[in-house]
Formats: sequence, C-alpha cells, structure tokens
Amino acid sequence: MAADELDLRLQARARRAYELGRLLAALRLAPFVLAAAVAAIACGRPFPVTCALALPLLLLSVGLAYAGGPAGRAVVPGLLAGAGALAAPLLMATVGHACFGPACMSLALPACVAGGGLAGVVIARTTVRRDADLPFVLGALAVAALTGALGCTLAGAAGVLGMLAGVVVAGAPVLVAARR
Repeated sequence: MAADELDLRLQARARRAYELGRLLAALRLAPFVLAAAVAAIACGRPFPVTCALALPLLLLSVGLAYAGGPAGRAVVPGLLAGAGALAAPLLMATVGHACFGPACMSLALPACVAGGGLAGVVIARTTVRRDADLPFVLGALAVAALTGALGCTLAGAAGVLGMLAGVVVAGAPVLVAARR
C-alpha cells in the first residue's frame, strides 16, 4: 500500500466523519419541528394538513442547517419567530374560542396577523443585530412562514395569508429603518 493511497483513504474517512457530524448537528432541530407539529395536532389541527406543512418545514430546517452559511444560521431564529405565529391562533382555540365559519375570523384571523407581525419584527431585528444578508432573511422567513402556518391554518388560507402579510408589514419597516 502506497503512502498516497493511505493518504486518500484517510482523507475520505475524515470527509465522511465531517459530513456525518454536520448532519447529526442539523438533525438536532428535528425535535423542535416535531414538537410544533404535535402542538398543532393537539390543538385540533387536521393531521393531513399538519403533516403537509411539518414535512417541508423539517426538510427545510435540516437542509438549511446542514448546508450552513447565512441561511443555515437563520433556521433557529426562523423557528423562534414562527413560534409566536404558531401559538397565537392555537391559544385562541384552547381558551374556548369556537372556530367555525365567520366566528373563526373574528379572533383567529387577527391573531394570525398579529403573530405574523411579531415574527416579522423578530426576523428584522435579528437580521439587523447579526448584520445578516439576503440568504439569512430568506431562510428565516421561509422557516417562520412554515412554522406559523402550522397554527394559522386554523383560520384557513386567509389565516396563513394574514400571517404572511403581518410578517411583511411589520418586519419590512424595521429592517429598512435599521439599514439606514
């Protein structure tokens, strides 16, 4: 066995160990995504809808964290920002607010918009504090949107769109003002 061949084998083993370590570190986010999905299901969200949102959220979170860089660093702030948008409408459901038809829109829709606004402000402030760039903002927004959508489906598509509008309306001015 030549020294060059041994060196190549060692490099390959080191590379595999490095990539496995990165994957295991990224998979540490999975319990948080699964906890958000379980919370949504426990609060009465339909299982198929929750799975349809939680699976892309899980893949996006783990994928971005594995890839690293600015977008990878945005996953945790995105999950935290989206948690408010997830919790607001679910809290409405757990405190006895019946969410059927027009009655749902009376409180759940504003809760989604307010939760989205909170998420937008959190993302904007985190972006400014870290002096982050566009990949960070896009990564955080994508993760927060999927996380918040787990709860905002309570108000239907209008709830999800209201949450996204809240993110933009509340986050954009904070981000623009801080960049000046």
